[in-house]
Amino acid sequence: MNTIIACITDQHDLLLVLVAALVCIAGSWATIRLYRRALATTAMEKTAWLVLTAVVAGAAIWCTHFIAMLGYDPGVSVGFDPVLTIVSLLVAVFGAVIGFAIAATSSLRLAPLIGGAVVGLAIAVMHYTGMMAYRVQGIVTWDMSFLVTSIVLSVVLSAAALQLTGRKGVARPELVAAPVLALAIVSLHFTGMAAFRVEPLLIDGSFSNPAALRALALAVAGVALAIVGAGVASHLIDNHARAESAEALRNMSNGLLMIAGNGTIRLFNPRVRTLFSLSPEQIHVGMRLERYLRNVGANAGWDEARIDRVIANHEEWIRRKEITRLEHHFEDGKILQVTCQPLPNAGAIITYDDVTEAREGQRQIEHMAFHDALTGLRNRRSFTDRIAALAQKSDFTMLMIDLDHFKPVNDTLGHAVGDNLLVAVARRLKDLCGPTDTLFRLGGDELAVLCEAGPESARVLAEDIQRALTRPFLVRENVITIGTSIGLAYARRGDMPERVQRMADLALYKAKGKGRGGIEAYSEGMIEEAARRREIETDLARAVGAGQLILHFQPLYDLPDKRLRGFEALLRWQHPERGMISPAEFIPLAEESGAIIEIGAWVIDEACRQASTWPEELYVSVNVSPVQLRSADILLRFTRALERHKVLPGRIEVEVTETAMVEDAEAIAAALKGLRALGIKVAMDDFGTGYSSLAHLRAFELDRIKIDRSFINASGDDGNAMAVVRAITTMAREMAIATTGEGVETAAQLDKLVAIGCDTAQGFMLGKPVDAASAKALIAEVYAAAENDHDRGITASARHG
Repeated sequence: MNTIIACITDQHDLLLVLVAALVCIAGSWATIRLYRRALATTAMEKTAWLVLTAVVAGAAIWCTHFIAMLGYDPGVSVGFDPVLTIVSLLVAVFGAVIGFAIAATSSLRLAPLIGGAVVGLAIAVMHYTGMMAYRVQGIVTWDMSFLVTSIVLSVVLSAAALQLTGRKGVARPELVAAPVLALAIVSLHFTGMAAFRVEPLLIDGSFSNPAALRALALAVAGVALAIVGAGVASHLIDNHARAESAEALRNMSNGLLMIAGNGTIRLFNPRVRTLFSLSPEQIHVGMRLERYLRNVGANAGWDEARIDRVIANHEEWIRRKEITRLEHHFEDGKILQVTCQPLPNAGAIITYDDVTEAREGQRQIEHMAFHDALTGLRNRRSFTDRIAALAQKSDFTMLMIDLDHFKPVNDTLGHAVGDNLLVAVARRLKDLCGPTDTLFRLGGDELAVLCEAGPESARVLAEDIQRALTRPFLVRENVITIGTSIGLAYARRGDMPERVQRMADLALYKAKGKGRGGIEAYSEGMIEEAARRREIETDLARAVGAGQLILHFQPLYDLPDKRLRGFEALLRWQHPERGMISPAEFIPLAEESGAIIEIGAWVIDEACRQASTWPEELYVSVNVSPVQLRSADILLRFTRALERHKVLPGRIEVEVTETAMVEDAEAIAAALKGLRALGIKVAMDDFGTGYSSLAHLRAFELDRIKIDRSFINASGDDGNAMAVVRAITTMAREMAIATTGEGVETAAQLDKLVAIGCDTAQGFMLGKPVDAASAKALIAEVYAAAENDHDRGITASARHG
């Protein structure tokens, strides 16, 4: 060691030694940086970077040696063989190329050590080739121990430097590897120079110029630094470009993987590691695509067969000329959109886009599009699609479900309670539906079930639904009782979905028409009947304008003297083709279509017009629909008719059925109160047929109760029916409400009404409904008979007087 230090201090120009050291350190640092860059590339790009690395390394090694040699003073004249000097430079460059190429081979585990050893040998060969080009006036000998030591130091330290450079997980490897490589170059040179011995030979006329050698050394140093600087500059320029690209890659929302033509990874961004939870050892530049995919599969928990399929698919995609796109679903729910774009000169770019949230959003949107937001049931759109699909593949049964008495819940308890009730209803129905039943909410309180199990099972399901929905519901501390009406339609494969739905709707309509709470199956003729109803509705809209509506009048008589008291106006429709159509047939249609508003206005006006031609003590009773009473202009209609025909309000009596009063009690009560304020009398029609008759006697201000004909007809044979009539009459008398018995057809019935104190009566026995002209004739006849009776009474009194 002392010999080496003495060699440096006593036999070298320290300035040139310092310059050589500077060149060596700069060259080593640049070499390691360039070598690191080469390790991060593949294919031709890697080769280019390795060549640049070798050129810079060779130049740094040779220049360090040459500058130090120029600074060496052997005590005799020196010179240089130009050929061997150039050969030494080529040895340094080509030896470095071979060494770095071996070190960069990823398939060999010991490649960095072997490659480093080759670089160390190249340094030694370069040095001793250069020494052979060194001409001195003397006899040269070598200390073999120092010579061997120099070679060992060069090989070991160079191998260590490249090994350190290739280690993963080191942030700045050049800070460690570059000094080690510089030490390898310096230790070889000065240890080798310590092995160099010269025995001077004095030859006249031969001498060397130290100043010239120093100038040459500085020139070589300048060239060396220029070469090293060029390498460093190219590296820095590339680093800047790479930094910008890396920044873009790091901030990409999707993962990017570039595969070289040899099937190795050339480039990837951090997003790839994040998406597949890969460690640095599981993905790196130069890794085989197959190895990378196996690491991905291992982390995802795939079996070997699946991994092999994925590898085969990737190889197939890369061989194609077109872009491949697909979505890969992972077991943890993650969905990646994979795009493979083959490159023109082999290889491919693969991108991974995490579309999990997007697909979940799409799924939610699709769910919202095909499901009801409140109950979570499938909606009408889904219903339409499902019918179309079922109709093509099998028989099925459609159940149309309508909740009874749901509207009063909304009106009295609020929509929030109504919504909660619908949720509870949906829950009960879900529990009843089997695997072959599909439940839908079509809107409001209308639901449907498509049953694939057969007609018998569908009927059983309908009965189960009816029983389930009649059980009370507890909603927000409210006990609510509703019911349901159900229509069934059995469909064969191939039936038109629209026709099946129409069949079920008609069956439901029939179930509701029978008083709710029923189950009806579609039967032949219902569609034809519905078509006929539509025709009647169309004709009904034109009936008023065409003058097809007429009023008939049934007389009302006081009891017990059977004196004519007034008439009930009964609407008739004289159809030009169908003849006389019963009100029971067309009034419900008019109420459903809204035509009852115009028809009702005509009835009010015509009844007032006819009453204006009668004696003032006679009144007319007009039946009014609940639809009319809920309209805003009902009072205006009566007011105008009374003014137009100069009829006193007390001569008009409005009849409303008890059922209509109960179903919309608040609105109906307000309208009736307004009519009574005008002076119009109010009568409750069909009394006794409702479900809370007695309770509503106090809720409404009534002038008359009309006892339903069903009690009158049964009173002859049924003692209970007669007891009801008697109780109604007695109760009404106590409340100062007049009574009228409807449907009197026999003298016995009339006698019983008289006996119990009923105020008035009407029926076929007393008088059938007649047209206006006949009603006027009846009035004239009654009043003529009364006048004759009056005249005869005066004559008889005069005779007795």
